[in-house]
Amino acid sequence: MKIFIRCVVAVLALVCQTTLFAQEWPNRTVRIVLPSPPGGGPDSVTRMVAERLSKTWQQPIVIENKPGGSTRIGAETVANSAPDGYSLLSTYGTHTMVKSLFSDTKYDPIGDFQAVVPFVRTEVVLVVNAESPYQTLDELVTAYKKQGRPLPYAHFGNGSTFHIYGLLLGQHAGIQMLPVAYKGEALQLNDLLGKQIESSFNSVSTALPQIRAGKVRALAIIGSARSSVLANVPTFPELGYSRLSKASWFGLLAPAKTPKPIIDKINADVVKILADPEIAKNLRERGLEPAPSSPAEFQASLNEEVPMWSKLVKEFGIKGN
Repeated sequence: MKIFIRCVVAVLALVCQTTLFAQEWPNRTVRIVLPSPPGGGPDSVTRMVAERLSKTWQQPIVIENKPGGSTRIGAETVANSAPDGYSLLSTYGTHTMVKSLFSDTKYDPIGDFQAVVPFVRTEVVLVVNAESPYQTLDELVTAYKKQGRPLPYAHFGNGSTFHIYGLLLGQHAGIQMLPVAYKGEALQLNDLLGKQIESSFNSVSTALPQIRAGKVRALAIIGSARSSVLANVPTFPELGYSRLSKASWFGLLAPAKTPKPIIDKINADVVKILADPEIAKNLRERGLEPAPSSPAEFQASLNEEVPMWSKLVKEFGIKGN
């Protein structure tokens, strides 16, 4: 009985200590590491949320951009940080793919992190030049079937979601695809505008200004629902491409073993920010759909993505650079 009482007391003491720690957190600067360069979609969304969090917490938040290694440089930095809530990782869909692409990855994308909160669901669109003769996806596919030659498409990096989307399109349509890798979405669009590439997979947030300017034409959207800003553009599943339904995401992770009360506090504060009509409107106007969830729901989604992407990487024989 004495041993049992001691165990109960020890557990209660630990719970009280953790709760108190969470109540006092944060009492200094919080660092958010981004595995991408400044100026892109993940960067702008992170800074928008961080600005609001800083006001809520009354503490500075420092954004550190650590691009390179297909998100691995930034992710490894956070994986090796203390699990105290002061080092966080703002990342995106590639995070769950790296282990499949790079066997020498020095961390476990799942085991070394704790899901905190997803920021947004990112919409991806297949576009062609506005002067292209192809008005619809069916016209594009039919033309390349008749011609019997590969369809060139631009994508953001070998092994990226955009790369895999194109291969899935070819598999569904029964045509050969010619992936052309770029170092950034802006470069993809530049070549599309210059008619140096036939088609391109781009995030809606990147392609939207050119679509609205009438310089590129959107043919289909990745996802299970139409975009609120491109409501007239059909989704791939609507057109019969059922495997092209998985949208990507931007979200926040913490090192594994970060105390649950801290995880829950960050989650609640971010969910509140994303529910703000001004923030939600700003995001939607850029083709980014606010998609907050609980840490458990986000974790379950990440757990599902790892084997899904691993299967696709093996299916298409994709190798990391």
